[in-house]
Amino acid sequence: MVSKSSSKHSSVNDKTSFCLLFVLLFIFISVLSYILCLIFLSEPVDVPGNDKNDEDASIQTEPLPEPEPTNVIPEKIDFQPLVESWASSVGGNRSVLVYDLDREELVGSYNPDESYNTASLYKLFVVYEGYRKLQSGEWSESGTVSGTQKTILQCLDLAIRESNSACAESLWAMIGRDALNDVIINDFGIVNSNISSLISNPSDILKMMQIYYKHEDITDTSLVSLMKDSFLHQPVTTYNWRQGLPSGFTRADVYNKVGWDYNPDGKYWNIYHDTSIVLFPGEERHFIITIMTNKVPFQKITEFGREFENTYYQYVLKN
Repeated sequence: MVSKSSSKHSSVNDKTSFCLLFVLLFIFISVLSYILCLIFLSEPVDVPGNDKNDEDASIQTEPLPEPEPTNVIPEKIDFQPLVESWASSVGGNRSVLVYDLDREELVGSYNPDESYNTASLYKLFVVYEGYRKLQSGEWSESGTVSGTQKTILQCLDLAIRESNSACAESLWAMIGRDALNDVIINDFGIVNSNISSLISNPSDILKMMQIYYKHEDITDTSLVSLMKDSFLHQPVTTYNWRQGLPSGFTRADVYNKVGWDYNPDGKYWNIYHDTSIVLFPGEERHFIITIMTNKVPFQKITEFGREFENTYYQYVLKN
């Protein structure tokens, strides 16, 4: 049996324990409530995975991107004094255009719209359209060209490299004369020439050389490489195709096409035309020079090339 005093003492202990437990529970709930308040009412903590905080951090710590490099347009070299000086030094009909490909502007001009017989410069129009037909798949490189015993690709090359007339005439017939006229007007945007009648002017020949330079519709790298090489490397065969403008340069690459007609009885040139893309490799400067003449010896055209190169390097040294 348990005594009354023992029972009373046990009851007091139970009440004390219960009160202590209640106090501890109250303290725990109070502390937990305080912590939760701090979490929800304070500023957000930078926690990985928090998109906003990550974004803010990136704004503060990542450097700004470097600006994209821009193409620097070179300063203009004015070749107009040279053009006028040269034109005044020769007789006969003469026209000169100098176009800066890097600045996309004329930097020298004399009599740009006078009409001339094209002589072999008509091949520029025929050949480019031929390369376009290869690019599109309308023609095959190994297809034969009537009357030449050569392939289409060989004839396109030789029509420029050696001014092979048999190749050019046959290619022209394959394209069709009227069809080529339509291409020249509608696709090339050249409207003041009549290639069927072998009539053109320096402005239109210059436009054609710009088309060759950009060759936007000929993207096959092997075709582009062959096309460029045919303008740059022209062997001396029966004729010296590079006796005009290219012979005047010693430090530039000259991609050219000539057209001429010589009068052996009078011993003069009825026609001497030379159009060239000139590249100065060290400075990566590019120009087109188009000269069309009647009764002007090719030596005077060589002279222009020499003076052009001198003028260019005088400018480079000063700047």
